[in-house]
Amino acid sequence: MFSSQIYVHRRGEVERFEYATVDAPEWEGIYESGNDAYFMVGYGATRRVERPETFDSGARSKSRLPRSQRVQGLFEDSYSLIPLSSWLPTYKSRNKGRYAQVVHLLNRVLFNSGYLFTDEIEGGDYLFKGRGGAKIPFQALSDGYRALIGWVADLLYHVCFTCPNGKKLVDNRGIAMVDEVDLHLHPGWQMRIVESLARALPNIQFIFTSHSPLVAGSLEWMNVIVMRNKRGAVVAERLEQPIHGLDADQLLLTDMFGLESTRAGAKNKKLKQLSLDARSGDAKAALALLREMSKGGESGRRTA
Repeated sequence: MFSSQIYVHRRGEVERFEYATVDAPEWEGIYESGNDAYFMVGYGATRRVERPETFDSGARSKSRLPRSQRVQGLFEDSYSLIPLSSWLPTYKSRNKGRYAQVVHLLNRVLFNSGYLFTDEIEGGDYLFKGRGGAKIPFQALSDGYRALIGWVADLLYHVCFTCPNGKKLVDNRGIAMVDEVDLHLHPGWQMRIVESLARALPNIQFIFTSHSPLVAGSLEWMNVIVMRNKRGAVVAERLEQPIHGLDADQLLLTDMFGLESTRAGAKNKKLKQLSLDARSGDAKAALALLREMSKGGESGRRTA
């Protein structure tokens, strides 16, 4: 028979089992949710922000520990994000310096997006000012803006919760995982979103998933990993192809996306048939092919 001795420890909010050995002191911070060590947040594709009038921070903290809440949206579609108006006003009245940092970071992410944070609340929602000067409540914004502002505001809440007094929010380090970062975003905003987030929070390592060629084209190839299904297993690959600055059509026709054509199926089929007829000597088909090709750009497969 073999025997072993373990201890049950409670550190901060976490209970754990431990063999009869001493942990390295570097691991101490992981046992406290309010510690900035080992900071990690995650957001799934369903990023719904809870209504301020129904938000109950006490009930939420009783049901899940903060470290669990930070990644819960990756695994539960029903999980809702913390509304900005439920916590930011407290910082405005009690910690104006930190409040100013949150506003600065939020507006830095939104810079050139079309909307900026106004610091005004109406009906329990913060107002955001558009380019035309109109002030729109958060819940009246488009799905894309609500999804983006919702998870960024939730991220800033958790950064505030863990950031020690006297330390700037922008200096907090950690990892943020976001599924489908381009969700509902306008194409122009898809091209800038990664850069905007990286500039605003340079010490957060962002891990995004996306199916958008516009997002991919804003990156260098070494920052992109392609997930492929091979023989029933998912394989991660880094394709050494220059992609930064390519347009959407060019990217979709590379090995990264693997499309044979960016034209609609019926249109592509028609062009292939005209091409075959033209090669067989049909002059009318050759003329028709030239006319059809002149209506759009090149659609054939190519590498980046």
